[in-house]
Amino acid sequence: MNLQSILKSIYAFYITCLGKLFFWVKPKKRIVLIASFPDNARAILKAYENDAFDFKLKVLLTQHAKGLANEFPNQNCSVIDQENPVHIVKAIHCMLSSKAVLIDNYYLMVTALRHRPDIECIQIWHANGAFKKFGLKDLTIQNYSERDFARYKKVYRSFDKIVVGSEHMAHIFQESFGVEENHFLKIGVPMTDMYFEKETQSNQIRERLAISSEKKILLYAPTFRDEDFGRVRLPFKESHLKDDLNEEYVLLIKLHPVMKNQFSHVDSPWIKDVSDIALDELLKACDILISDYSSVPFEFALLNKPVLFFTYDLEEYDKKRGLIDNYLSVIPGQACSDAAMLIKQLKDTSLLKREVKQFSNEWNRYSEGNSTQRLLDYLTVKMN
Repeated sequence: MNLQSILKSIYAFYITCLGKLFFWVKPKKRIVLIASFPDNARAILKAYENDAFDFKLKVLLTQHAKGLANEFPNQNCSVIDQENPVHIVKAIHCMLSSKAVLIDNYYLMVTALRHRPDIECIQIWHANGAFKKFGLKDLTIQNYSERDFARYKKVYRSFDKIVVGSEHMAHIFQESFGVEENHFLKIGVPMTDMYFEKETQSNQIRERLAISSEKKILLYAPTFRDEDFGRVRLPFKESHLKDDLNEEYVLLIKLHPVMKNQFSHVDSPWIKDVSDIALDELLKACDILISDYSSVPFEFALLNKPVLFFTYDLEEYDKKRGLIDNYLSVIPGQACSDAAMLIKQLKDTSLLKREVKQFSNEWNRYSEGNSTQRLLDYLTVKMN
């Protein structure tokens, strides 16, 4: 057992002890939301703020989602550090004194709820689809010790319900978390509601970036690569956009914050770095998305716009990170390894739209624009 595994075991033991020490704490009419990603939490906070509910909402934000505290100053939001023992004590007490706990990621501290049937833990996850393997299907699991593996399974067994937007995702969760069919809330994913709202950002983005209305916008939003986050390979050069694509398109680049810090590019009229602009605004403004193994296409498909897949490192990525077994048949389009293949795909965008529509019908089956309200309605019933 390595040092990291030992430290995680000590951390897990600390959480178990806190759960037992707080045996006397009784849940009250309150929900606690623990968020590492802003989109689902934002949808829930927005709906909660705009309506009257007879239960309290407490929000615990990790560093990645801490900006929500400024977005919703009137809500009860706190920023926590999961490595701070005092913060963990407060978070566990907060969970044990609430009737329901909503989470959007893997949190070891939810194991404190394992023997509290009076408290429901609901996993809303941070994506409504998956091309990459995770959980018990993660390729790195083969490097775990038996103790590590048991700890992961203990966290997954703490989930009483899991929110899903499709039968496909329910199946993936069953395999990735080792849960049964009765664990799923088939109400759609809250973060998808924004894609049913009236589109208003398109002209604002064009004006902000000085893009003519005659130009079509290609948005390149690659996934974060764990082992090589400094490498950014663009799908097109300026020459492709000018010559091969007849000056019809402008390429926008949206990178993960860590990738952006390693990316050196001087903006031009043809290629622009837009990493500082919110993803949902860019998705609504663009005409075509270029992705790879990211979960972004699942929500983007709700806009009924084409998706291209730039998978220049497909075999390498699959070997190191792990993709779902039927990745090539699931994606709405063709896996393209170079600019020539992408250009060929762009010749028939009507075919791409038809494929995206079918893809969305399958993967967004339960996401109909009211998923947040359906979740809050479910919780309202649980509170009474």
